[in-house]
Amino acid sequence: MTNETRNRILQVFEKQSGYARTQDIKSEGLHHKYLQELVDDGTILKIKHGLYSLTELDDAATLHEALLTVPDGIICMGTALAYYELTTWNPPEIHIALLRGRKILLPDYPPIQLYHVSEDIFTLGQTEIKTDSGHYIPIYNRERAVCDAIRFRNKIGIDIMKEVLGGYIQSDHRDLNTLNRYARKLRIETVLNQYLDVLL
Repeated sequence: MTNETRNRILQVFEKQSGYARTQDIKSEGLHHKYLQELVDDGTILKIKHGLYSLTELDDAATLHEALLTVPDGIICMGTALAYYELTTWNPPEIHIALLRGRKILLPDYPPIQLYHVSEDIFTLGQTEIKTDSGHYIPIYNRERAVCDAIRFRNKIGIDIMKEVLGGYIQSDHRDLNTLNRYARKLRIETVLNQYLDVLL
């Protein structure tokens, strides 16, 4: 691959907030085989069939862009856990909680996975973070993110859930009273206490 070809491909990614589909590359008159070369040298990541992202992304900008397509959404689950550095798991999709019953047409990129949440617990633990560019991003706090990891442990994997809870217990920012209060509200108090008995 020549430097010119490489730069043309990377320009496609940059124009699209760090994401590109195989079709986007073909539309520029470039062969899609070059995408594999960029994956192999670590420049881009393959998210799923036909969709790639730059390895180095402006995470805050990507979250802001994702929330523009999901009005009133809240960053949750794996994306929130990764933000708080409670896990080594960093899912390729941006996880966003959405009020149950809302219908959203998702874009090709950034890739988004929705979690539909009932009204009585939708705002539980909601807070916000401010990006360097001055945008405010709604996100669940540490305690809610940990509780959700327990709630969805069979979906994300027990090992990930244990890593999250272990990381939280060792954190200087832990608040066990709030964690237990959320656990009661989310009806996982018994499960939480079973794991805490082992960890504490």
